[in-house]
Amino acid sequence: MKRVLTRIMATGSVVLLAASLLAAGPAPMDSVQLLSAGRMNDLIGALTNRSDAESYNLLSRAYYATEQWEPAIRNGERAVSLRADDSQYHLWLGRAYGQKAAEIGNPLSAAGLARKAKGEFERAVELNPHNVSARSDLSEYYVQAPAIMGGGIAKALNQASEVQSLDPAAADWIRAIASVKEKKYGDAESNFRAAITHAQNPAQYWIALASLYRQRGRLDDMQSAISSALAQPNRPSVTYYDAAGELLQAGRDFPAAVQYVKTYLSSGALVEEAPAFRAHYLLGQIYEKSGDKANAEAEYQASLSLASGFGRARKALDQLH
Repeated sequence: MKRVLTRIMATGSVVLLAASLLAAGPAPMDSVQLLSAGRMNDLIGALTNRSDAESYNLLSRAYYATEQWEPAIRNGERAVSLRADDSQYHLWLGRAYGQKAAEIGNPLSAAGLARKAKGEFERAVELNPHNVSARSDLSEYYVQAPAIMGGGIAKALNQASEVQSLDPAAADWIRAIASVKEKKYGDAESNFRAAITHAQNPAQYWIALASLYRQRGRLDDMQSAISSALAQPNRPSVTYYDAAGELLQAGRDFPAAVQYVKTYLSSGALVEEAPAFRAHYLLGQIYEKSGDKANAEAEYQASLSLASGFGRARKALDQLH
């Protein structure tokens, strides 16, 4: 469930605009739009020679999106050093530490990075107790990490209590992932359904429920939940991206998955958590699983044209040949 849940957690993140980006190159909003659109080559090229906190933060997020953890960490640390009181900067640095820890082979190094991630998430919450995204990321850390590294279900449930008055649906989501960790799948389903009831926009929680059903092998229920997500009158366009990802992982209904990604790409409402280069990569994966190597290759190339540093697309393209 982690891929979908991670994106859901980040959906509500506040995108900060800095007046300091007034020198040559794109204006602040232009930079944010490049990030949301997934035009990472353009964004990195525009901001590489900047030395202000917001430029470093945007660069960190660009490298994070393309899974280049070292430059993501380096630029995130620079942003935090220049603006240590910014909750969002600490949140993004914590995410970079966490993802690097998840992929590193050395257990001792991974443990050190994980502790850094925890520290950044906790600092983000300390600086802004109303930052639901930071509390959600911290909660997931508590759920996933062993007690020796500061984890614990009780700590996550305490965060859910803190979030309850800020965002009841997010509190339900935290309780749901805690239940999944404890293999209390009936409770997790109930909590996801509570989130659906409490959310102003329940589409993302229908997708989270679909992900749970997929993990449990309840594929008909998964597809029903996806249909419910897409039937929501105020669904964000990214719901189509998430729905396609669930179908790909389930190995079901590839034609619908293809159409969902195309709908998202043409929506004009791309978001940072599902940038265009990742959507093209997802579409390439679906085509490849369908046996359509020509279209898969075209989509991987489209992904790399926007984000040449995205190693997943490069590897997938190489493996086609």
